[in-house]
Amino acid sequence: MQKKLRLRFFIISWILFVMLLAALCAGISIYMYQSAVDETREVLRTALETRSLDNAEETRGMVSFLLDENGKIERSEQTHMTLTDETLEALAAGMEAKGRENIGELAQDGMRYRYLMVLERGGAWAVIAECSQEQALVKTLTRNSVIFTLIGFVLLIPVCLLLTKWVSKPIETAWEQQNDFVSDATHELKTPLTVIATNTEAVMSNPDATIESQEKWLDSIQGETTRMAGLVGDLLFLAKIDANEIHPDPEAIAISDLLEEMCMERESTIFEEGKMFDYELTPDLHYYGDRKLIRKMMEALLDNAQKYTPAGGNIRMVVNRDRKLRTRMVLSNSGETIPQEALGKIFDRFYRVDPSRARDTGGYGLGLCVAKSIAELHGGEISARSENGINVFTVIFGEMQAEDGKKRQKTREKQ
Repeated sequence: MQKKLRLRFFIISWILFVMLLAALCAGISIYMYQSAVDETREVLRTALETRSLDNAEETRGMVSFLLDENGKIERSEQTHMTLTDETLEALAAGMEAKGRENIGELAQDGMRYRYLMVLERGGAWAVIAECSQEQALVKTLTRNSVIFTLIGFVLLIPVCLLLTKWVSKPIETAWEQQNDFVSDATHELKTPLTVIATNTEAVMSNPDATIESQEKWLDSIQGETTRMAGLVGDLLFLAKIDANEIHPDPEAIAISDLLEEMCMERESTIFEEGKMFDYELTPDLHYYGDRKLIRKMMEALLDNAQKYTPAGGNIRMVVNRDRKLRTRMVLSNSGETIPQEALGKIFDRFYRVDPSRARDTGGYGLGLCVAKSIAELHGGEISARSENGINVFTVIFGEMQAEDGKKRQKTREKQ
């Protein structure tokens, strides 16, 4: 499918570029030809107004004459031309008088002429100029246009190939990500479903057993059900973000109080796991954002830190303002150093630095992706660095204004 898409885009872009080149060449040719015609007409008008050929161009052949009321030549003057009387009479007879001022073209003896004639009482004044320069210009422009268009046929091929590669790369990346997403989601859902099916079969094979004796199987089913529900919830959340269906509902948040409350809720469970947790929050920090989404983002980051911090390790959170006075949260934890090449991927869906530890930690590789999506929804950003066994995640909260919330509210009301 990707090859067909690239081929189709290449053909369409190549045809459009060739058509554009041909139109450009034709436009330039028409403009230059029209400019030459306008120049000739201006020369004719000047000569007619002055009743003289003294100001005629040095290389342009021209003739002017006075006609009587019967169209016969009474007086004529030539410059850079040696036309016979018969030719002059033929030219005079060929001019059409449809109004007071008449302009047109004539062909005589294989030559083309442009004329301007003004009717006057008792006769007419006329000026004729040869159009050989215009005809030569038309031939030259036509030849050059064809040559440039043919050259463009060839030169535009590599240009269109590069353009096709550049344009199709995001599409191919999105296609690969979609395939990976479906494959990973299928794998992640298959594992808990298999466990649930196996444990259910074990329970059903002993219909006379008590609930207490089946407790380990039932606990396993409940645990996998909870895990799968979390996975499906995150998948739906990310799908809605991709479809632009998640709109922050910003409000004034005492961010210091919110994060302190979350830290206190998690503090006991972290200590029970034999890990140290301390936090340093600048008091009275306020932020304008979606409270539920901000809480979801922070829960994802704290879950990640708690899961990947070994027993005896440390977790630390610092919340303050950066140099630009933006709210900043820095969450660090001790653990295995994340390889440099993995730092750019840890926010991708289903990515794990060590996939073999997924079942041990209970994660499925979506938490950091959810956190990053929420930060970006608020106009913020998340970055990660890792060195000497310390992993650091920094969140810069985006600056949202009250008007943003009003605009989003109006958008939702229209929908």
